[in-house]
Amino acid sequence: MTSSRLFIRIAKLALFFTYLIVLAGGFVRMTGSGMGCPDWPKCFGLLIPPFSENEITWSAGQEYISSQMLIHNDKLWIAKKNFISTSSFDKDNWKPFEKHNYAKFNVFHTWAEYVNRCIGAIAGLFVIALFVYSVFNKLSFYQIFGSLILLILFGVQAWIGGEVVFSVLDPFKITIHMFVALIIVSILFVLIHMADKSIDKNIPTINNNFNKLIILTLLFSIVQIYFGTQVREFVDSLPSDKSIWIFEINNSHINIHQLVAVFVFILNIYLCVYLAGKFDSFKEIPREVVYIFSTILILVISGIIMLNFNFPGFAQLVHLFSAFVLFGAQFSLFLKFKLI
Repeated sequence: MTSSRLFIRIAKLALFFTYLIVLAGGFVRMTGSGMGCPDWPKCFGLLIPPFSENEITWSAGQEYISSQMLIHNDKLWIAKKNFISTSSFDKDNWKPFEKHNYAKFNVFHTWAEYVNRCIGAIAGLFVIALFVYSVFNKLSFYQIFGSLILLILFGVQAWIGGEVVFSVLDPFKITIHMFVALIIVSILFVLIHMADKSIDKNIPTINNNFNKLIILTLLFSIVQIYFGTQVREFVDSLPSDKSIWIFEINNSHINIHQLVAVFVFILNIYLCVYLAGKFDSFKEIPREVVYIFSTILILVISGIIMLNFNFPGFAQLVHLFSAFVLFGAQFSLFLKFKLI
């Protein structure tokens, strides 16, 4: 296997796990598990999170390790050292956790968030492997530089992840977290497309106006994602009673998200129809066109379900993940037509 082919495989694995992070993160949000682990990067100060509340509840004669966390009197405490507890809770062995005051435990939430972090760690390992491989095999400048930027962005993304937890899921920080993920996905697509010499086969010649259409479609989708984050931030500020969400959204400026969605739908459908007409058979049509057509329909259906059925969690997850898939398919198509 050539160096270029192995580089592409590692990049594709990193891309796959990055998308898996988005899916897992959406599941965490859908289930309300974002604070399942109250600290970062460990979970209750442990490498392997607790399976039961007894593991994070104080008891006499229990062995505790340094940095382990527990919930006592509705507060989070951190063990200062390794010790065995006596007959009463001794504050000299503990210090209060000061990042936030969220002190709840739900085993499902904890493990959902932990799995999400594990997937992120695996994606990070592939990014590290990508950078190390490109350096040791003396690949091209863009492969080394791109891999380095990815490595830095993953470090930044991990730091933002910690800030999201310490802020008790601040909506704005979640939005930043998501847009950094979009940048990471974009860089991975660029590295894959520039390294894969076979990717341009059977691509028809298109005129400049259509080039502009692809760019316009991509930009509208990014704008739509932005307004989608505004809807999410707005919804996060509302009471837990979902029955009032639709009324509040319809009486706010956030409903521009629905207006932009109309333009996104029209542009993407036109893009798919035009490109499909450029090929002699269905098999020759770039798979990105199929992804775009499928995800735009899923986005519309999931959006309608959310607006008419009080924002069910599964519809939110499908809507979020479909938006990422749509963006990736559009950006991949953008690169195929040599627009960089």
